[in-house]
Formats: sequence, structure tokens, C-alpha cells
Amino acid sequence: MTSPTFQMSADARLLMQHMSSATVGQTFTYKELGAVISRDVDGSSGPLRTALRRLLRDEGMVFGTLIGEGVKRLNDEEIVAEGGNAAEAIRRKANRSFERQMKADFSRLPRQTQAKFTAQVSVMASIAMMTTGKALERVAAAASPALKEMPVAATLAMFVGAPK
Repeated sequence: MTSPTFQMSADARLLMQHMSSATVGQTFTYKELGAVISRDVDGSSGPLRTALRRLLRDEGMVFGTLIGEGVKRLNDEEIVAEGGNAAEAIRRKANRSFERQMKADFSRLPRQTQAKFTAQVSVMASIAMMTTGKALERVAAAASPALKEMPVAATLAMFVGAPK
């Protein structure tokens, strides 16, 4: 059985074509993008999300959202800042997930579900701990400026026995 292939919608293709020549710092308003496809566009618009993903993957173009206004092609500094914002959002989501899971009555769960509970709570707590501002600063301080990325094992080792 063959897996289905994703076909980009005409709207997504039109938006991608319109945005593909963007220069760094260029902004596209939702109104302008809406005119391209003759319908309203906002930050949650499916065709826009698809176009942005494809521009990132195929063209290496990174766009950020200007809340209520549109999207902007980001410069290198803005791309790095966006990574910090993503880490903060991930930390908050991990903390909320941990808090919700802790409301379950562990003793009433079947053994297999207890193991799943333990794994999920442990991973969420670890993610929350590793995405704090201090933790990211600790990794940044240990990173060599010549390295684009560090091995996962080396990064995780920084958290084993790390001061609280």
C-alpha cells in the first residue's frame, strides 16, 4: 500500500510564490496576503501555515508572526531569539502537563498505565528543568563558539548532578 502524498492547496502555493522573494526584514500584512488568495488570512490560516513551513523547509526562509498584523522574514538575531521564546513556551507546556498528570490517583492505575505515568511525568519534569533560563545559560556558557550544535549526550551530561 502506498502512502498518500501531500498536495499543497492552490492558496498555499500562491502564498508561497508571493512570499518566496522576501528579503530579510520584509513584512507581509494579513490584508496583503488575503488579497493574494481572495479570502481572509490570519495567523492560524491553514494555507499560510503550509506556505511558511514549505518556505522554511525548501528555501531556508524563516518567518515570525507579528500578532494581529502579519508575518515578517526574520534576520539571524531574531531567529535565535525565537528559539529562546520557543524554549519558554515548551517549559510552560511541560509544567502544565506535569501538573495535570499529578492529579491522577497513581495507586488506582493498572501497572502498565503506572509505567506510562512515570515515564511521562519524568520526561515532562526533565523538559521543564532543562528549558529554564538558567539551564539554557549554563549550556550556552559551556558551548564553544566554534560549535554550531553539541552532541545530545554532552548536553544531557550538563544536567546530571547540576546544581539546583
